[in-house]
Amino acid sequence: MKYQLILAVGLSALSGMALASGIPRFDVEGHCEQVASVGGSSNMLYNSCIDMEQQAYDNLKPAWSNLPGNIQSHCTDVSSVGGPGSYSLLESCVQMETEAANNRESFSFD
Repeated sequence: MKYQLILAVGLSALSGMALASGIPRFDVEGHCEQVASVGGSSNMLYNSCIDMEQQAYDNLKPAWSNLPGNIQSHCTDVSSVGGPGSYSLLESCVQMETEAANNRESFSFD
C-alpha cells in the first residue's frame, strides 16, 4: 500500500507527459480557463469545456493502452501545442489517426 501511494504521487508529478502505459494528464482546468477567457471569463463556456474534456477523457482512458505508441505520442504532442493540453483534441486526433491507419492510401503509376 505504501509503495502504491509513492507510485501514485510519482506519476502525478509527471502530469502533462505521456506515460507508456497511461493516458497523459493535462491541466484541464487551465485549458478550460483559457477557453472561457475568450468569451470574457464565461462560466458557461468553462463548464461546457469541463464537460467536453471529461467525456473525451472517459472515452479515451479504457482504450489508451491498446493504441500504438506512435499514435499516443503524436496525438499527445498535437493536443498540447500552445497550451496545457486538451482531451477533446487528443480524442479527435486518435480517431483520425486510427481511421487513417486502417485506410492507408497507395500510389499508382497508372
